[in-house]
This record gives sequence, structure tokens and C-alpha cells, in this order.
Amino acid sequence: MSAGIFMALQEKLIACGTSLTIFGMVLRFIAGPASTAIGAVAVGLHRDVFHVAIIQAALPQSITTFIFAKEYGLHADVLSSAVIFGTIVSLPVMIAYYAVMESVH
Repeated sequence: MSAGIFMALQEKLIACGTSLTIFGMVLRFIAGPASTAIGAVAVGLHRDVFHVAIIQAALPQSITTFIFAKEYGLHADVLSSAVIFGTIVSLPVMIAYYAVMESVH
């Protein structure tokens, strides 16, 4: 079965509940870029390379994580929610990060 068909056949868009989804998105889009910023400062990244590292940390999860979860039976329904919802949310978040970094630059 392909990944797209499995994701389309999910009963709910958010399989793990609203609070857990919000917690996951906060970790993904705030804690991830924040920890990347700390690491980038620690290794001495500056300007454009620093900005690229932050924006890359805010990118949505890839479909590959879902495929591995499906293959090994590790909550594929939850990861399909993360992939779908994370992709939808990532565009405005990345635009906001880009705008903030351009204004700071």
C-alpha cells in the first residue's frame, strides 16, 4: 500500500488529539529552530548560513519518517497527522521566520 493511500484513508486528520498535536507543533516549529540557533551560534555560523540553518529546522517532517513508522509498526497514524498538519502549518511559519530574520539582518 502506498503512503499516500494510507494517509488519505485515515479517519481523522489529527489522529493523536488536539493537545498532543499542538505540543508537537510547538516542539517542531519553536523548540527545533531555537535549539538549532543555539547550536549555530556555538559553532560560529553567521549571516546567511545561520538563516538557512534556522529555516531548515522549521521545515516540515518528510514522508520518509512516516514510511519507516509504517514499516516498523510505530504509530504511523500519528506520523501521518504530523506530516499532513506540519506541511500545512510550515508555510506561514517559515515566512514568519524569514521576515523576522530579514528585519534583524
